[in-house]
Amino acid sequence: EAGIPVEEAYRIASYNAARHFNLDHLLGSIAPGRIAHLNFLEAKDAPTPVAVLARGTWVRQADIPCYPAEALDAVYALMPRSEVQVSLTEQDFSFSMPVGLEMVNSVIMKLYQVEHDTSVPVLPAGCDESFLMLLDREGKWRLNTVLKNFATQVGGLVSSYSISGDILMIGKSKRDMQVAFDRMKAFGGGIVLVEDGEVIAEVPLTLMGQTSDLPLEDLIVQETALREALFERGYAFEDPVYTLLFLASTHLPYVRITPQGIYEVLRKKVLFPAILR
Repeated sequence: EAGIPVEEAYRIASYNAARHFNLDHLLGSIAPGRIAHLNFLEAKDAPTPVAVLARGTWVRQADIPCYPAEALDAVYALMPRSEVQVSLTEQDFSFSMPVGLEMVNSVIMKLYQVEHDTSVPVLPAGCDESFLMLLDREGKWRLNTVLKNFATQVGGLVSSYSISGDILMIGKSKRDMQVAFDRMKAFGGGIVLVEDGEVIAEVPLTLMGQTSDLPLEDLIVQETALREALFERGYAFEDPVYTLLFLASTHLPYVRITPQGIYEVLRKKVLFPAILR
């Protein structure tokens, strides 16, 4: 549609991308030594493949999936169904940190001075601050602070989907956060949004707390419902799931929440340590 020749468009999406990430010795072209992932098209201007070869094994032929069952079993063996063993106590909902993280966009955070009393069970309606907890999956430690600009009306949002693999909890209501946590725990992992004690949206991630075992079409429905519910409750950036994934990512400025504590990326320094439970 932009006028790029078809062959060049395929090159951009394959060889150029592989070269950019220094993977062109493995991917991006059909040549000796490259991994044999091949898509077969009916015509060069019809990009949806009718047959797919992955590492020399047919996974789609005549437009019909034929993925080997034993290969699928091997994938599930590497990603077993998960369980969350940790339980929360009233003490875990103590938020006394003098500083919090302010969202500049969906992934960039900076420090700021906490503005509201965090000893209350519910933060004021309409304010742009939310409780924020990063909890060790095994319950060994936690990090409690405040997140500014995430949303104005989210009661409780809990996610095992994070870059560190730990559990994220965000919300204005400590009770709603607890309810969302219990629901997530029942799945063994996932993302759960709760308001006034009721589950509004959820995405079970039963494989290691990171991945769904549903068909992609069903997962899209769940994720879309969650995203739209968060937009309705004041999330103002591009993608809330992106925010959840990267809150603990230390390759982005300026400050992040990590298993060690609130971490300043540029100076590589822990500003406020996590608390042992």
